[in-house]
Amino acid sequence: MRQISLNLFSGVAGDMLVAGLLDVGASEKVLAQVLTSLPKEFDWSTSLVTRKSLAARSFQVQAEEGHIHRGLSDVLELLASVQWTNRARFWAETAFRSIAEAEAQCHGCSVEEVHFHEVGALDALVDICGACALLDSLDPAAIWATPVAVGSGTVQCAHGAMPVPAPATLKLLEGMPITGQDLRGERATPTGVALLRAWGVQFGSRPPSRPLKTGYGAGTHDFEDVPNFLSISLEEAVGVAEQLVELRTLVDDATGEEVGAALTALHAGGAVEAFAQAALAKKGRPAFEMVVLAQPEDQENMEELLFRHLGTLGIRTQFSSRRRLPRQVEIRDSVLGELPFKVRQAPGGEGSKPEFEALCARAEELGLTPREAADLLCSGEEHESPQ
Repeated sequence: MRQISLNLFSGVAGDMLVAGLLDVGASEKVLAQVLTSLPKEFDWSTSLVTRKSLAARSFQVQAEEGHIHRGLSDVLELLASVQWTNRARFWAETAFRSIAEAEAQCHGCSVEEVHFHEVGALDALVDICGACALLDSLDPAAIWATPVAVGSGTVQCAHGAMPVPAPATLKLLEGMPITGQDLRGERATPTGVALLRAWGVQFGSRPPSRPLKTGYGAGTHDFEDVPNFLSISLEEAVGVAEQLVELRTLVDDATGEEVGAALTALHAGGAVEAFAQAALAKKGRPAFEMVVLAQPEDQENMEELLFRHLGTLGIRTQFSSRRRLPRQVEIRDSVLGELPFKVRQAPGGEGSKPEFEALCARAEELGLTPREAADLLCSGEEHESPQ
């Protein structure tokens, strides 16, 4: 089981997470593919920097968008146009919803009335989208973190000088262990903390593991107290199988369309796997058995989705364990152009196949069916566009 470990001794921010994920091995091509789907009023770059003489990766966004204040509905509309997986989109939407809810509570207004300022500017949109896409490409089974260093003093924002942590950040930190109150300056930003919350990061003792690679994501400032970067370790858990919860329910009064809509919602909601199989219920009635695998912390959300979409009266649950092979998404050149491929490491060697959604989109661009596009990939022959 592959997992991610975050050391947040100097804090967390969106740009630090993007830089750290790149440094630990996530593909810059994955990042570029997602960022090209966003509004074009920005440039981005990466570089190697030092923080107190230690090397780290830095991620910078150059944007001129101070006059644009987006509401949550505007942000969600932008996220819907990005080309990525359902899981990456769900994480990004959850992060922005969390920020909007925190801001709404702080200002005593509704979520719909919140207009993002610092956290809704284009650079934050880039950070959240980039970090979610990169983490998704590494496909960890679990994400662990140390307590979050928050800093001290004041920070200047759209509403004037605010104490550190700022009110919205403090709201987002609820339930998380914090430390580093003696560090100077703002060390935990709303964007960084919202990403931790959206990813379901776990705190505390993690399973024994074998480090595979470590990356370092630098913050903007080079503080005097501690090096301003976070570290990200890609690890293989040793001797521990991933623990999942399995949910099953039998429905005999739902249409195929309703079952399909439920499966879409379950996958978007973070299900590890969800499928339906035909069954014969009591009195000979045709039925569907819904089967969902999820992380234990997502059980309540999965149950709510099943009840809402299918109207079922009961759900059976049990815990199960699984082992899986390491895998990640890589952007590769092919006869159809650049495509994301899911690459897995098997005992007999490496295996790979293109992401089906991306293959379908490319096939439509070329006037092909998905099967014809897949055949071209297998044959290695160049596609000739019709005259």
